[in-house]
Amino acid sequence: MHKLILLAASTLAITACTNSSYGPAENRSTESAGLIAARHLDVTGDAEMAGVLVQANGTVGRDLDLAGARVDSSTAVGGDLSAAGASVRFTGSVGGNAEIAAATTWLDADFGGDLDVAGARVTIDGRVAGRLQLHGARMNLKADFLGPVEVIGEGRDDGKRNRNGRAILAGSFAQGGFVCATHVEFRNSARFAGELRVIASERPEGGPSGYSFELLDGRDCDQIDL
Repeated sequence: MHKLILLAASTLAITACTNSSYGPAENRSTESAGLIAARHLDVTGDAEMAGVLVQANGTVGRDLDLAGARVDSSTAVGGDLSAAGASVRFTGSVGGNAEIAAATTWLDADFGGDLDVAGARVTIDGRVAGRLQLHGARMNLKADFLGPVEVIGEGRDDGKRNRNGRAILAGSFAQGGFVCATHVEFRNSARFAGELRVIASERPEGGPSGYSFELLDGRDCDQIDL
């Protein structure tokens, strides 16, 4: 992930978009870089794009790496996805695992593996087949989560207070998990199975019967043992 962030910063000095491809046709990979890196992808191998503004659409047979100030992608990815930027918006599908780091993240996709997200404002919709690990200040979970979730509130969701953020649970959670934030909210649309552990400044209204709750009591979520 640190590699992606450094790569995004380095592209600020690039004034023209450059593209290169390598490898045989059955495993063809591509790289693109520029202030504006925008491409329709039809790649059998890996793809890597970096720039201030990154727009990627199409299909990638293996792994896709995206880095930029603003990243917008609607792509079918056969392997893993890595994306970093001030803003990341992704739709489509990912066959493997995905790592996202952005101040603002909006996801509406089918994730076939694990999903790791770090950001200030995060919205996750679609489907996540594997484990979710999420660190954020304002988090809205609307997807179908088939694996366990680990939601850690960090930062201030309004710039003044709530140092452990806010988590809104609105999707389905097939294997429960762990949620820690200053404020946790259960929406009527939320569905739960499995064991769920919630830590917050006060017990949220609603939620599944029999879930485990404990008061945050001045602690930081990222310092609590799971």
